[in-house]
Amino acid sequence: MKAAFMKSPFEFEVRDVNLRNIKPDEVLVKVKACSVCGHDMILAASGTDKWQSFGHEISGVVEEVGNLVHNVKKGDKVVLESGTFDRYSDNSRNGRVDLDNKGPNFWMKEGETMGFAEYIIVPNEVCVKFDGISFEEASIVEPLGVALDLAKTASIKLNNDVLVIGLGPIGLMAAKLARAMGARKVYGCEFSYSKAKLELAKKWGIGELIYTDKQKLNEFKFARGGVDRVLITAPPRTIPDAISVSNVGGIIAFLGIDYGPGGLVTFDSNEFHVKKLQLRSSFASPALYFPECIDLIKSGVVNTKELITNTFKLEDINKAINEFKEDKENGIKAVMIND
Repeated sequence: MKAAFMKSPFEFEVRDVNLRNIKPDEVLVKVKACSVCGHDMILAASGTDKWQSFGHEISGVVEEVGNLVHNVKKGDKVVLESGTFDRYSDNSRNGRVDLDNKGPNFWMKEGETMGFAEYIIVPNEVCVKFDGISFEEASIVEPLGVALDLAKTASIKLNNDVLVIGLGPIGLMAAKLARAMGARKVYGCEFSYSKAKLELAKKWGIGELIYTDKQKLNEFKFARGGVDRVLITAPPRTIPDAISVSNVGGIIAFLGIDYGPGGLVTFDSNEFHVKKLQLRSSFASPALYFPECIDLIKSGVVNTKELITNTFKLEDINKAINEFKEDKENGIKAVMIND
């Protein structure tokens, strides 16, 4: 079969690889769609100097199951959780499966392929059946789960004013969820040249947009002087600004990633203290809420089709991802589609 591999900076190649036999508790999945994650782009930029497989936002069809597998069968349509919890851990047995990310997964194991391939072998536990939506839509269930975890972490309440910093796919979906959860007003921060993202933000009910390349966030005039909730999908350096525009009692939820010095943040603890703020980390590992996310797509609460601006075939992955990287005006989400 064919599988894609990547190496920094932004080198991709498709190879012929041999597929091993599956184990009794594993499932062979024919990959039908795999979307490009922001973390894939970070790794492609500077994250690896060795060739490695990649892709974790996956939908497909079950091709074969091991003799101990009973939750799925050949022919089932499935989306794949990017990680699961260990059902036997202390955290899981104490009812906090969200705190355990040591369960079975398919992440970059030696000699294994991931989502940008024709097939992938996965533990049976990561398979979630779906129907009623396309494979392309289903490939965005995993990042929708990330957005949902962020929104739940922020504890958005009816009539809150919400600010979303970073309107990539996850930020856009988080903003849409904030509206569905009862937010009075949703503000969004994004670069002014991100035309496609900004147009979709307006369509999805983000009331006012703040162009961070043209205006300082702490100089923007919010209707209530500030906001009650902040959702950050941008680098950690945006946290101090989020603190400055938060109203008393506000909650800031973040999932932005940066490495090295960029991961270090300094802010005024006195302001944080006096305003009685909370800073909460959203880390969607294990990947939860997939059935809920499938329902959100099927019901039209989040139309994931509108996020997809680029599609490509496996054999064109090098050209496709590099073109997607360069098109900052029109690109939102790129999805590989296999026949």
